[in-house]
Amino acid sequence: MSTRWHIGAMQLRGAIAPYAKRFDFLEVRVTVPSREDGADAVATPSLATLRRWRKSVPPSFDFAVVAGPHAGRVKPGAMLDREFDAARAAIDALHARCFVLRTPPEVTPAAIWRDRIAKLLTRLPRDVTHFVWEPSGIWELEDATAQAKAWNVVLAVDPVREHVPPGPVAYLRLRSLGETRSFGPVTLERIANAVTSAREVFAIIETDSAAVEAKRLRRLGRAARASAVGGGARLVRPRGGGIVVRDDEQE
Repeated sequence: MSTRWHIGAMQLRGAIAPYAKRFDFLEVRVTVPSREDGADAVATPSLATLRRWRKSVPPSFDFAVVAGPHAGRVKPGAMLDREFDAARAAIDALHARCFVLRTPPEVTPAAIWRDRIAKLLTRLPRDVTHFVWEPSGIWELEDATAQAKAWNVVLAVDPVREHVPPGPVAYLRLRSLGETRSFGPVTLERIANAVTSAREVFAIIETDSAAVEAKRLRRLGRAARASAVGGGARLVRPRGGGIVVRDDEQE
């Protein structure tokens, strides 16, 4: 069975129909502004808008709902409950395949935070929606990988700089950091080779040239999978991390 790729850009600019001609995946961030957030806070698109988006794209187009900052901080309270309820409503409206919980640096590996995240897991139906966890801060990749496995959730990683955990589903965020303005063919080929055993790959490309890279990554993904199934050369992953991008691989 071939690996199915779902690739999107960092954000939607303009109407969704032109976006869907270049990508087949979109993250939608759910926020519920509070008084403390100020007048500049932006709320989630209305459920009517989300339903219209779902009807405006092909059935093969997929969505991910990203939890808002209050839910991401996993501190029990009214704002967490409101954002989580809004996320569930957005998942239903979009028929979203993924729910992404991005936790800030203050959510550490301490037991209290692990327990709070574990409780959130019980509040989301997981029969058709993948629960994706994207930690930040002092979490070591090995520890986060083990914890994600224990929770039976998908760990989001930057495949350029981190090892992609094995499993049927991979969630990748290709971050544009520092002087990296785009990702060259060598880097994209290594990413494609790193996920050949996955059934599905969800990828967000955070560059201005994401449309070009998405097209190239799909092609390389098909080639990598065909090579793996056909008994091509064995992939040797680098030890101790992800893919190191040399200056000549950045564009």
